[in-house]
Amino acid sequence: MKDKSFEIKVADLLNQTGKKDEIHFENKFTDQLPNLDAEWISGDIFLQSLSKDSLLLSLVDVKCCIEDTCDICQDYYNRNVENDFYEAKFILPEYDNDEESETEEIFPIDPKSENINIEDMLVQAIILKEPLVKRCKKCLKKSIDIENSNDDDLWYFEWKTNINFN
Repeated sequence: MKDKSFEIKVADLLNQTGKKDEIHFENKFTDQLPNLDAEWISGDIFLQSLSKDSLLLSLVDVKCCIEDTCDICQDYYNRNVENDFYEAKFILPEYDNDEESETEEIFPIDPKSENINIEDMLVQAIILKEPLVKRCKKCLKKSIDIENSNDDDLWYFEWKTNINFN
């Protein structure tokens, strides 16, 4: 069964500045990442109360596997994603201070229920680890072999100004 619950009750943390909490999660699913494999998302959450209006949340060792398409050969492959550390601040909306939001990632705390929803933060942590060029194992091995070769002609580039079109 898919576990889509990303809400965490934080009222006790907001009432005691400096209080910490730790949560381990496994098999979390989100519709924002439709290509997750059957293991879905796992990792650890560390929460720390900064004040009665704000929390610091750290995602540690977030792991998942996404079915992706290789940019080189267009084959499907499973891409392992690991984010060792991602941190953001959660604040009550009325506490929002524009100076802090310029340098930190900030998410809202629901003032009525005193819950936070970490789904967007978790998705960002995974998306940030997406490579610029996605390569399956076969294409990755080819690119490493090319980089390690000593063939000088392989890296030769001819400028278009040197080409004559008659």
